[in-house]
Amino acid sequence: MESSDSRADEAVQVPFANTRPDHWPEYREHSLFWSAVLEAESALQVPREMAMMSALGAMSVACQGWIDVQYPTGHCVQTPLMLLTLAESGERKTTVQNRFFAAITTLNRKAAEVADERLDHYMDEQALWKQEVRAWEGTYRKAIKNGDDATSQKAKETLQKLRKKQPAFPQRPRLLYDDTTPQALVQLLNDYSPHGCLLTSEANSVFSGRALQELDKLNTLWDGGDVIVDRMTRPGFILSGARLTMALMTQPSVIHRFLSKRGEEARGMGFLARFLVVKPEEKAGTRQTRPLGPLPHLDAFNRRVEALLTDSTTDTPHLDDRAKNKKVLKFSETASSQWKKYHQGIEDAMQANQPYHYYKDHASKLMENITRMAAILHHFEEGDDEISHDTLKFCYELVLKCSQHFQRYLAGEPQVVSDANELAKTLLEWADNDDQPPYASSPELPSHLARGRQWTFTMTNLKQRGPYRLRGRENDQRLREAVKLLQKMGHVKMDRHKQYTMRENIFGGPRVPALRNGVEYRVEALPFFDEQEYYQEPHARGVVNASGYYLIKPE
Repeated sequence: MESSDSRADEAVQVPFANTRPDHWPEYREHSLFWSAVLEAESALQVPREMAMMSALGAMSVACQGWIDVQYPTGHCVQTPLMLLTLAESGERKTTVQNRFFAAITTLNRKAAEVADERLDHYMDEQALWKQEVRAWEGTYRKAIKNGDDATSQKAKETLQKLRKKQPAFPQRPRLLYDDTTPQALVQLLNDYSPHGCLLTSEANSVFSGRALQELDKLNTLWDGGDVIVDRMTRPGFILSGARLTMALMTQPSVIHRFLSKRGEEARGMGFLARFLVVKPEEKAGTRQTRPLGPLPHLDAFNRRVEALLTDSTTDTPHLDDRAKNKKVLKFSETASSQWKKYHQGIEDAMQANQPYHYYKDHASKLMENITRMAAILHHFEEGDDEISHDTLKFCYELVLKCSQHFQRYLAGEPQVVSDANELAKTLLEWADNDDQPPYASSPELPSHLARGRQWTFTMTNLKQRGPYRLRGRENDQRLREAVKLLQKMGHVKMDRHKQYTMRENIFGGPRVPALRNGVEYRVEALPFFDEQEYYQEPHARGVVNASGYYLIKPE
């Protein structure tokens, strides 16, 4: 049996907090992707992370029909990404998206022209076919009426042949979709090319409209499963092998409204967990007025996108023939070894007291997003047969940054943290009503340190008089989880009589508590860990109150 120490050696530990919020990973210098991102950041004066998300969206559209990727464990997945950028109005969302999707937009217009031509041709052929069928049907009816067996047999055989020659509804190229519902989107992917992109730089209509009424269909498309459509009035169908990239940008207020109405449902179904989320730094008000010069790297980026999406023989967007030529990408030996360490680290991070304990739905999708992104980057840059360690490392670091943004701006505060905050607030109010001073001085402490308020309670007290949402038998589990979280933060201690005491400064020391307030989680009602200091009076080691963490008095 493998020891826990050897297992730890095989895992890359996931950090709890975003310790470097301004730092974003960097990809290979002079690559098409990275050169275009840096050029967009400088010339368009947009945040680098916004440029990266736009570039990855376009690359996902360009590559999704050509490649699958195999995990080092053997499992094979498709590659489309679901990307969400949160930025206020005036942050140039549309500008940067238009630049990276320039080739795709042009091809989409060309695809619409081709689709119209094919549809017109089909309508003409269908009309002629129907006329021929009606003519032979008339001949058949007349022959039967007249008892002409020879003619009726010939007409019958001809009609049977005609049925087999009915013109097929043409598959029409299309790349982009905007304001649509999942049901309509599935129909369009069935009628048009099965590879598309839901694209918008102002996703208000998507998150506030009908487009997300059937989230399960979007989940299935991301997973690569078959979408089965059954209808009463028209023939149903099975959409198989479809690829859908979602490249969405919207204002934070739109997401807040969506989360307040449908956030719980979207989290429960795993829809939000599939997104890579970024909230870039704000640039409005800091940009310089200057002319926009040539953009050679963005032009090169779009030429590569166009080459991947264009059928050179017809100069039109590719259709589903790409499905016959899919390439399965694999990781190099070094990258495979590192992939397993990343995977184990994320798995370990879902345990209690670890970063993803309250975000397991999200954590379970991280490694797949890392793998998909690595395959897209590798194929777009025309790499060798195997995905390199450097490409994997960049994707891991970028997805973990997106994960931190997901937790902060999309997932919301875990319920247990909200409950713990409400509980701490109530207990401190009880202490205030008892006229306890917020900062209690003590002769054995330095002048800049002090004890905080404290209150002793029992579970029965809280069930009867505590926060309303934590009262009663039905909320017993939530109450106990909130108390347990405060215990792990060092703010609650239980004695042998099962009485609890909560105080502002941390109990005991010098050990750091299992969870640090303000680092791993934020209980706003209590001081953060960095607002406390461990102190042990040199000449009073036997005095219990002279050893432990104490509050740093505000200046």
